[in-house]
Amino acid sequence: MRTPTAVAATVAAGCGGWYLSTVATRDRMRAQLHHSYPRMPLSTNAYRSVHTNAWGQMGPIQCEDGSMIELWSPPPREEQMKRLEEETFDVLVIGGGATGAGIALDAATRGLKVAMVEREDFASGTSSRSTKLIHGGIRYLLLTFQTKMPVAFTDLFRNLTFDAANYQVVSSDLYERAYMIDSAPFMTRPLPMMIPMYKWWEVPLFWVGGKLYDAIAGGRRRVPSSHYMSKAEATYTFPTLRDEDIGGRSLKGCLVLYDGQMNDTRMNLSIALTASQYGAVITNHTAVAKLTSTSKHGEKDYKISGATVTDSVTGKTFDIKAKQVVNATGPFCDTVRKMADPDATDIIVPAQGAHVILPDYMSPDHMGFVRMTSDGRVLYFLPWEGSTIAGTTDHLTDVVALPKATDKEVEFILQEANAILNRPISKEGIRATWAGLRPLVKSGKEGDTKGIARDHVIDVVDGGLVTVCGGKWTTYRRMAEDGLNKVLQMNPEMKAQPCSTLDMQLIGSDRAGLVCSGDFGKVVVTLREKYDFSKDVSHHLVSNYGTRALQVAQIAQTLETTRTGLHPGEAARNYRKLYSKYPMLEAEVVFACKQEYARTIVDVLARRTRIAFLDADAAAASIPRVAELMAGELNWDNDETRRQTQHAYEFLHTMGLSEKPV
Repeated sequence: MRTPTAVAATVAAGCGGWYLSTVATRDRMRAQLHHSYPRMPLSTNAYRSVHTNAWGQMGPIQCEDGSMIELWSPPPREEQMKRLEEETFDVLVIGGGATGAGIALDAATRGLKVAMVEREDFASGTSSRSTKLIHGGIRYLLLTFQTKMPVAFTDLFRNLTFDAANYQVVSSDLYERAYMIDSAPFMTRPLPMMIPMYKWWEVPLFWVGGKLYDAIAGGRRRVPSSHYMSKAEATYTFPTLRDEDIGGRSLKGCLVLYDGQMNDTRMNLSIALTASQYGAVITNHTAVAKLTSTSKHGEKDYKISGATVTDSVTGKTFDIKAKQVVNATGPFCDTVRKMADPDATDIIVPAQGAHVILPDYMSPDHMGFVRMTSDGRVLYFLPWEGSTIAGTTDHLTDVVALPKATDKEVEFILQEANAILNRPISKEGIRATWAGLRPLVKSGKEGDTKGIARDHVIDVVDGGLVTVCGGKWTTYRRMAEDGLNKVLQMNPEMKAQPCSTLDMQLIGSDRAGLVCSGDFGKVVVTLREKYDFSKDVSHHLVSNYGTRALQVAQIAQTLETTRTGLHPGEAARNYRKLYSKYPMLEAEVVFACKQEYARTIVDVLARRTRIAFLDADAAAASIPRVAELMAGELNWDNDETRRQTQHAYEFLHTMGLSEKPV
């Protein structure tokens, strides 16, 4: 067994002297943070330690120069709810998805007093059910120059066009792609994707398209440039790729195109927590029952002045007062719009997209593929979180709280994937399925249903309710900026600073450069050498938590010490996982309750650890232990634990779980 001194020396060598033994004073640490974050006020909220409970108190983490620093912890939920009830806000945001969290962050960093409420959990809707890409939209680039997907060489001339609106969408989205990749460098990564080419004329066409995609991104590309890959290299890199298509045409090679990849719910949560760091009040499980106003609808001075909400955790109902209310509820935008204006015409066109999760061996760790489907859509087949994600479908549907992938959608995805895979996929190989609702927006004049807006829309109804809708994950920041600009235009008395989110990094990114100077490989080394985590667990923690992975490690160590009764230096470091096949730790459940406002088992399984999206059966097997840990953290009684457990099983049935475990 290595001694602590040996471990320290090893990590110091691997981290350039990061793991040292000196300790800085609290005053020095605060001075360093204040120098790095001049816009963040020093307050008791900004540097609050985690409360002591059965699992012990969170300790400081070590900086690169050997000093110790207490990372920021979010205010207790009870304190947030009290502020909602007692204070008046400049802006109240309804909806805790990517757009709502983005608006809260933008408003807080401009110096406005902002609150954000979410009916369920942060990213519980559309924002958790994406393809996990940060992209500009290769399909829109194709439609810039072709009226539809060409099938034959002559179609290139027959379908030739130039759509300036589509070109602008691609250009704007690629600009925002760079921001998102930079905003959370521990979580985002460039992802190469093959586009197989089985027709000779596709080679020059796709090569030119890839180079144009790179050129539009310009100096903010942030990913490697596209390139041609030969047939031999393509089949070596992606062994399950067919060297002939179903029509018998030989593979001519692949275009390798790069976009970004992320963990969508954890990105959403990082945005919300960063907003909280800058002073925003954020709460999940807070449902809006109705909007409040200065007078009745139709009267001259009618103005929306807040909302009546119910705390789903305590059952308490109260009013939130705000000068301006912003609606960012995605597919549910029309419901909130009609709370303000019962006569408002619907503008949301919900479209369902489904995905399936397959084993990791169905795709290489660092390469995906993209293909145009038989009906002109795009199928992605990508590595993600140690698994393979395949999707998506696209069809109009009704708005429901928990969409579920249909058998027809699953069969379509498998059929399209099997068309270019040499190892057929069957339903038996699927580990999870899910569906999400894209909140498409009608374009044209009010009541016109012929077109769908390509970009996001800012809508205002009677009472001054501002709605931000449409768009996509990659453009959430620009949607938030445009939405808040509209708020400021409508409320000239609000004094706000210019938008600064374009150059902002999120929580966990080591923004001050104190912990690892932005080199997250150092954190991986520390997790492996100081805490004895395996390589896959270390990478999992860093890619999901950034510098906060060290806090999760502290909890894991405390749990192990408590379980064994041994001193940390004597314990065997048998850190408990939620499920043996995946790197998620029991410590992440505790961390989610302490630091990330998790209040239900589904919050943890679906939106903190993602195991529900990766493997429905594994998630179901994890429920009893997750319930036990959360009951200890949140003081659940037996009735609440049973209710939470039942709700978790019901949720997993929408994720592909066939039967409730006994």
